[in-house]
Amino acid sequence: MEETRQEKRISWIAFTMEIKMLGLLGGPMVAVTLAQYLLPVISMMMVGHLGELALSSTAIALSLACITGFNLIVSLSSYP
Repeated sequence: MEETRQEKRISWIAFTMEIKMLGLLGGPMVAVTLAQYLLPVISMMMVGHLGELALSSTAIALSLACITGFNLIVSLSSYP
């Protein structure tokens, strides 16, 4: 009975250490991904108070930039 409790405790400690390591490794990747998704949103929020024409032109420009520019950079960086 005592051995199973000790084994469970060791496995729980190993699990928490593994989660901490994954958090340290994966945390920056999560932050970068969220920043990439929030970049157009922040731009739209900053231009939104200028008027309807500025907001619509920014939406078109951001769509074009996301489709052409960002995807081209990602595809070129992943080429071996």
